[in-house]
Amino acid sequence: MPRQSALGEVTSGNESLFLQRQTTESKLPYHEYTGPMEQSPNDHRQHRLIRLPNGLTALCTHDLLAETATSSLSVNVGSIADPPSFLGMAHFLEHMLFMGSAKYPDEDDYSSFISNHSGVYNAATADDYTYYHFSIDNDALEGALDRLSWFFVHPLLNPDGVDREVNAVDSEYKSGLRDEYWRFSDILRSLSNPEHPYSKFNVGNLETLRDAALVANVSLADEVRKFYNMYYSSSIMRLSIVGNHSLDQLTEWAVSKFSAVEDRGDTRMKLKDHPVGPNELGKVIFYKSLEDSDEIILQFPVPNLESRYRQPVHRYFSVLFNTDTTGSLLSYLKEKGWATSIGAYNENMVRSQLSSFYIGANLTPLGMDHYQDVVKTIFAYLQMLKEIGPQVWFYKELSQIMELGYQFYERPDELDWAIDTSKILFNDHLSPEHVLSYGNIIDDTVDPQYIADYLQHLNPTNYRLLVGSQKHKLVECNSRTRHYNVPYHVEQLNPALTTEQIDADSAKFSFPKPNVFIPENLKMSDSDDRVADSGDNTHPQLLKLTDNLELWFRQDRQFHTPHGAINVVIEPRHLPSTPQESVLGLIYSMCLSSVLKKELYGAAMGGMGYSVDTGGLSVNIGLGGFKEKLSLLLSKIMHQIANFELKREDYELYRQDLERSFSQQHYSTALQNINMYQTLLMHSPAHHYKAREYALHNNVTFEKTQEYIDGLFKQTFVQMMVSGQFTEADALDMGDIVVQTINSPHLSKEQMHNVHSVSVSPGSYVSSLTIPDEDAVNSGVVSTIYCGKGRDLDESAALMVIRPILHNQFFEEIRTKEQLGYVVGTRLSVSKAGRSSFKFIVQGEQNPIYAKLRIDSFIRGFREKLVNLSDNDIQNKINVLAKSILEKHNSIAEQADEDWGAIDGGWYDFNAKHKLVERLRMVKKEDVLGAWDKHINPETASESYTRIDYHAWSQKAWIPQSKDLAGYSEGVVALFGCLQREGVVNGTLDEVEEAVHSLASGTDIVGNSQNSVYGKIDALFRKANSALKSKVALDMAVDQLKKDIELTGLKYKSTKDYSDIGMQRTPDGTWIIGDMDMFKSAQGLNPSPEPVETFVPKYSN
Repeated sequence: MPRQSALGEVTSGNESLFLQRQTTESKLPYHEYTGPMEQSPNDHRQHRLIRLPNGLTALCTHDLLAETATSSLSVNVGSIADPPSFLGMAHFLEHMLFMGSAKYPDEDDYSSFISNHSGVYNAATADDYTYYHFSIDNDALEGALDRLSWFFVHPLLNPDGVDREVNAVDSEYKSGLRDEYWRFSDILRSLSNPEHPYSKFNVGNLETLRDAALVANVSLADEVRKFYNMYYSSSIMRLSIVGNHSLDQLTEWAVSKFSAVEDRGDTRMKLKDHPVGPNELGKVIFYKSLEDSDEIILQFPVPNLESRYRQPVHRYFSVLFNTDTTGSLLSYLKEKGWATSIGAYNENMVRSQLSSFYIGANLTPLGMDHYQDVVKTIFAYLQMLKEIGPQVWFYKELSQIMELGYQFYERPDELDWAIDTSKILFNDHLSPEHVLSYGNIIDDTVDPQYIADYLQHLNPTNYRLLVGSQKHKLVECNSRTRHYNVPYHVEQLNPALTTEQIDADSAKFSFPKPNVFIPENLKMSDSDDRVADSGDNTHPQLLKLTDNLELWFRQDRQFHTPHGAINVVIEPRHLPSTPQESVLGLIYSMCLSSVLKKELYGAAMGGMGYSVDTGGLSVNIGLGGFKEKLSLLLSKIMHQIANFELKREDYELYRQDLERSFSQQHYSTALQNINMYQTLLMHSPAHHYKAREYALHNNVTFEKTQEYIDGLFKQTFVQMMVSGQFTEADALDMGDIVVQTINSPHLSKEQMHNVHSVSVSPGSYVSSLTIPDEDAVNSGVVSTIYCGKGRDLDESAALMVIRPILHNQFFEEIRTKEQLGYVVGTRLSVSKAGRSSFKFIVQGEQNPIYAKLRIDSFIRGFREKLVNLSDNDIQNKINVLAKSILEKHNSIAEQADEDWGAIDGGWYDFNAKHKLVERLRMVKKEDVLGAWDKHINPETASESYTRIDYHAWSQKAWIPQSKDLAGYSEGVVALFGCLQREGVVNGTLDEVEEAVHSLASGTDIVGNSQNSVYGKIDALFRKANSALKSKVALDMAVDQLKKDIELTGLKYKSTKDYSDIGMQRTPDGTWIIGDMDMFKSAQGLNPSPEPVETFVPKYSN
């Protein structure tokens, strides 16, 4: 038998093109593909496809411009291989592989190495593959590859890490319990063929892993090793490496480090039957969604098309279902008031083996009442497609635009490329010649019968229907899925929906017309004209400034692709400052978007994209793509904006949609709730969704919406930028298009309004909220510490050096070791006013005050990490940061985003990156320590220390009231919450506080038995080793009280006394924010940004 080829397809032609080579340094053998590779003329990277002696296939990519190196290794085994007795085993193994190897036994060696070289890493488990990836400084690529390779050469799968990692898997599972994506996935799986491995629970939790091992009386560590030894084989592994090193060097590392991975043969699961088989077809599944939304999904088992990847006919149908032109399915459903959106897509449920085609529609309440009619309408549309037959010209349009996109290929993100190619290489049918162009190029011809054959599978006898709603009127969803507890009901479809010929009129539909947006002339602008026009090209040029237009222009001299980008902001005179006006703007935005989608459906197909947002304080328009038709696209958008007519049926449709959108906020996660409250607290104006919901119900009508739209452009000012392969004349013409189409009196820049950020006075504050979703299990905390008062590049530079070290250490400590939640991280952000802030983020089952105190503990201990850094460590991190900041953009769009950010942000600092890097290179270790001590650590911070802790409480936890926060120390409150959750003590806050005081002062409470509150807490305090969070909380509470006994005065200083507006203070000196509006009224507002320099326009009229 011939050996399986590098890509699985055994063909003599391909095998003869894989020639044996030898690495230059280690003299190890490998095979290199020497045949042609289809590569974009605009892709200037070098690629090499190789196969190692153990069957592992690797793609090495030399990218001279890559500022960071990346790699991804994918294994063609995933959750469908889980043993029935240990569901989630593949996912659990993914976690365990990070727990050290024979060569690198320390559990945190891999993560520390990556973080110490300014890198990131992650992994993910799918149904039939698992991938492990990282991004790192180029100079550290070899070390990272060596550590990654030992995951698969000899992992320790350390038994000591089993309990911790199974808890991490359980946290990940619980984070999805209230997530619609995971709930819908559970419905699909649970109600598939129960004999099919796809039907199994795939995430894993304590029950299916830890408890299953206890029941079976086996070691979970042994079971995960068995799984690894059974399935992790080099011949089903695919590796992709990207770096600025030579191809020979990348090849050397790939071969020398991964050849030692054991080849256990082709261990992939072989699946024949589809999980939606005869017993599942013809059924309707009613399931309850969390959110107030109604949807139907038709799932069709279809042939897997991986063998004909150059003729993906499913795209033909996906595009048709996504169109909103006259005669389309969506247009008709909107006219009937039945649906607001529709979509269709193909999913390879198991790569190269099983596929499904989905057609889904978001329904209105009326559409839900008529869901069977909607299904009939879908099949009527499919019938129309059958009647007119395959339209090969339409398929050729798809091919044409993809070919144009690949011809002018824009350099992708390195990590995305590594991940994507490591998975692409799994396709057994993929010719090595097409590895680089896979998914970007399709054949320009197709057999019409192939399209017709695929359409035959989309028939009424070959589907199951899923109907999701929060409130089903006709059925009771009395059954529940086991793992996500989703209520559902299954019954046979109405026979009228499963007959070969459904009674529905197909004459109301028509096929789309040819796409007017497909480029016809992609000739590049003459280079001499470009140079003559553009002048200084280090930043955009202020081309024109008048009383109603500020026009910027940057002509491309770097990318030399026929692309462009246009950004427009139309500032209205009247600021939508009330919840009612905010709602009116949102309805207008939704209705306008619907009209534009119908008018401009071909833009995306023509290689262009656009966005129009009228729901904020201004009208924001963004366009990008092939430049030839961008002017046409801009004209059509402006025409619709200027001549918009609100239709009552659209108003009613999207009013309902918005109402549902507000109600869905009820199911936001802890962190989503916190983010919303942060925005409300720190910006003015800002409106709570409840206030907008009230306005929608009581103060919004069709007439008021029309009145709002009519008055929107009474007085305007336009800010605009044109970038790419344009001339000055092109840019000026497009400026005229916008201004002349609006045709309104001018609004001076001085009259323009801004959203201001709140300037919080120094001090410590806490804002608590209860998560509305009563079934949410996770709470959350975000501790925000503000650094400085304004735009200070020296401080920003020092803080930037701290952040990557801090982030990885925080993750390791809070998530990996302490297991406080699945979502853990830090963020360094800069407000529009230029003020920096550090955010410490935790979402998990622990009470927020306990998590906040663990954040404090981390902050106190982190200084030692900074002290132990050498000057060389600091300099290395600065070098990596500088490289990252100055990394060249990959496209005109990326450059335009940066330029527009400088303009829209108000600073007009086009040289900000270089200024920041200049400051970075001046940072010393003492600057880093100084910034930490001045701003972050409360024990050393200056009097300007400003911090807000946001707590979001799950209703399943004990929730302290304001009087509790004001009456007891944080330590006592956190301890009480932990004792309640873990069931250690059933007492009162007073009893717990008394016990803590006694332990802190070293005095016993007379007359207390071992079973008293004090006796139990005393026993817990004396216990040396305990995994309970209550033990940690108790130690913290005692330590905190001891320190408070030693210190005098409040821990946190404040420059203001808020008691006159009813705010209370904790014993630690933290102000409790109750009434948000009252608190904001007591603060100042940050001023609007001031331009860093004055620019003189080339034209003023």
